[in-house]
Amino acid sequence: MSEVCPDYREYSKLFHGPASGGPLGLAFQRPIEACRRFTSDIINTVIESVASKVISIELHRIDITDLDLARLFVNAFPNTLDTTIWQTACMNQTNCLPLSFIITGDINAMWLRDSANQLLPYLDYVKKDVGLQKLFLGAIYMQAHFIQLDPYANAFDQPSNLDLLSRPQMMKRDVERKQGVFERKWEIDSLGSFLGLSYRYWNTTQDASFTNSTSWINAVELIIQTLVDEQTPTYISNRLQTPHYTFQQQTNRPTETQFINGRGMPVKYTGMVKSLFRPSDDATVYPFFVPGNAMLSVELANLSNMLHKTKQHDKLALQANQLSRQIKKAIYKHAIVHHPEYGRVFAYEVDGYGSSLIMDDANVPSLLSLSLLGFVEHDNPIYQNTRRLVLSDSNPYYFSGPRGSGIGGPHVDLNYAWPMSQIVRILSSSNDTEISEALSIILHSTDGTGLVHESFNVNRDNDTPYTRSWFSWANGLFGQAILKIAKERPHLIFRKSQLSTFPTSSFPLITIRGGPAKIMNRQG
Repeated sequence: MSEVCPDYREYSKLFHGPASGGPLGLAFQRPIEACRRFTSDIINTVIESVASKVISIELHRIDITDLDLARLFVNAFPNTLDTTIWQTACMNQTNCLPLSFIITGDINAMWLRDSANQLLPYLDYVKKDVGLQKLFLGAIYMQAHFIQLDPYANAFDQPSNLDLLSRPQMMKRDVERKQGVFERKWEIDSLGSFLGLSYRYWNTTQDASFTNSTSWINAVELIIQTLVDEQTPTYISNRLQTPHYTFQQQTNRPTETQFINGRGMPVKYTGMVKSLFRPSDDATVYPFFVPGNAMLSVELANLSNMLHKTKQHDKLALQANQLSRQIKKAIYKHAIVHHPEYGRVFAYEVDGYGSSLIMDDANVPSLLSLSLLGFVEHDNPIYQNTRRLVLSDSNPYYFSGPRGSGIGGPHVDLNYAWPMSQIVRILSSSNDTEISEALSIILHSTDGTGLVHESFNVNRDNDTPYTRSWFSWANGLFGQAILKIAKERPHLIFRKSQLSTFPTSSFPLITIRGGPAKIMNRQG
């Protein structure tokens, strides 16, 4: 990679022409080809095909032309590949395990949750691109290695020698070694994301090679044991139990530490798994984080199904299935509450004693995303009640103003909505008007940068209209949303003349459930 390539943290904050030509005049934010971290011919073909067919649509009485919507898709969909594939190893060899170190964007660390979600927009194209397939495998093996370093950690530093680490004999469990951990926040969705990435890769490719790896099996066994450990209540027979995990630090932000000497608020046994932090990296109030447990229930069931169909690790498959059922039963017993306006809804967090927290956060897994996670059907009445609640001012973190609306959270200041919540709204909607409204809000939230941000100020009452100019996960998720619309509701974004000619079968529906690739800058 050229030494003159700019730092994308700064590059993404600036306008780069030519402008889109639409009323929003969005910038072109893809790095020049020589500076892209990973390129895929099939992904570039998808981008060109979709962008060329997007048409004018009237959103909220504001004409958003094909040029603006197309430009945002062109910038956002490949953002992970263009900017965050920081280092890879063993991409073109057979005597080692591929590894992929993927950063979040403006933070040079690999989050388990983020990196899994950053890759999912490209899942349905891995069978057409050997390079993409190796990239996915590399992320699976990299995450397996990290989990063995510390199953309670959520983010990890870049290894000093990825090539050496890719040798099979180096990929063994060493749970005492904590070096390499970037942040040690116990977030159950981190482990759920690893399981989900593994399952979805296998389900798409039928490549089960990684399930024969000692590294992957060790990681899965450690996950199961950790989840069982974190089902332990605060008291058993009135005796205080020693926690397996605590987190406490001095900070001026309460969301960066935990209650009661780092052990979290007391919980009664339910069958759910404790999580002391949320997907936002903020501390939970009540340790049974419901969306995260819903995700675990789904992914453990998927794990069991994969191991059963590949006819291996029967004991592990049985353990995963039993744990999945325990968690799901506990959610329906302890996490459904009656709301005076919306009726029966899912709580965001509970403690097993009867306490519950009514809110939602923009980060996935969230209550809004329960249908996308596969925990409930879209028309489930409890989910629909919950969905209406979290997209209203009954959710303390739902913000609305002249610049748009959406769900935020305590991670960023009040009145900062996250475009991610509007993207999840699109992915979980069957209503054309709602989808169009959400698209309009997302387009206007870019502030002309042509990228999807972490959050935006719904009022713009200060000098910080948005946070994080470079947030790869949200950009990829937007790409997923556009591809879903192209598959299910092409009339919203394509010319009538293109509806019969657009090859939607080439763009299969991607759920949150080609030519050869070119690997750029292996050493990052």
